[in-house]
Amino acid sequence: MAPNRIHLISHANPLGPDVARFGFAGLREYVAFIRRHLPADLRLTCNRTLLGAVEDEWHGGRSDDDLRVRDLQGALRDPRTLAIVASNGGGYFSRLLPHIDFSVLSKRRTPLWALGFSEMTTLVNHVARYRCGRGLYWLCPNWLAWRIRPVQAAQAALAEFCRTLPDVLQDRTPRDLRFLDFGPIRGECVCGRARSGTVRLIGGCLAVLASALPGPLGRRLRPDGKWLMLEDVKETPYRIDRFLAALKLAGWFERVAGVLVGDFRMMHADTQPAVVELLRYHLPASRGVPVVTTRSFGHVWPMTPVLLNRPVRLEARGRAVTIWGSGVDL
Repeated sequence: MAPNRIHLISHANPLGPDVARFGFAGLREYVAFIRRHLPADLRLTCNRTLLGAVEDEWHGGRSDDDLRVRDLQGALRDPRTLAIVASNGGGYFSRLLPHIDFSVLSKRRTPLWALGFSEMTTLVNHVARYRCGRGLYWLCPNWLAWRIRPVQAAQAALAEFCRTLPDVLQDRTPRDLRFLDFGPIRGECVCGRARSGTVRLIGGCLAVLASALPGPLGRRLRPDGKWLMLEDVKETPYRIDRFLAALKLAGWFERVAGVLVGDFRMMHADTQPAVVELLRYHLPASRGVPVVTTRSFGHVWPMTPVLLNRPVRLEARGRAVTIWGSGVDL
């Protein structure tokens, strides 16, 4: 049977505050809105208990780990699941990963997509490892409620996200867009020399990625010959240095073909220049690894979707670099 369901998860932050930002009366209205704007041939599934969960940061954050694991595992295992869409980022998700069996994706015969960013970094990277896995580092739809005002415009953007999902999941650039941006990634080479060609991208939120490096999960990501994309928010330079050191100690900077530095921001301070300076201490000087900066992805708006671990085209003209992160036939 052809996969035909979109599974909505809220495995990091609970939905409550975001539902209010969209102007919905409650969770039921939010879910009904998404279901109404998805194409008719796609079903929406979700676990309402998980969507309505609350957090207590002084008592473990969330107490529903077993249910979250079962819900995500079921979506990964079901051949009818076309995509897993993370409603938002947040926290308390990385600790679930050792309990998830991603190997079920090796039995897939049709693509399964995982969409999300920030806390979902490790999820989308691990799904992208598999032949039929597709990891799209892109906005969680609730991000729209934080970046677009008034609420009527935020709801219209959410409807556009739902309506365009079939094109996104077929790696096509949707047309007649009002809110969403599909790139390409445009940046500047600030160190080394970038060369035109076909590349593969890996990575995402630096703090989340660094936390997943120890043990078998990190070893399975295999950065060899790929471009490492990094972004983060609310992290001071000295903490960023620690996370970069974790990548260095894991041998990643000896293996990657290039580094793509997205948006870095600490409250209102732009920390991207500090990241570039820190990389000089971590990248092996003898390799001449190119470093490209961009504002196309990160905790930003608009946010360009980036297809992970699949061939994408990089064009370098002097210092100007363009990466077609998705939606382009090679």
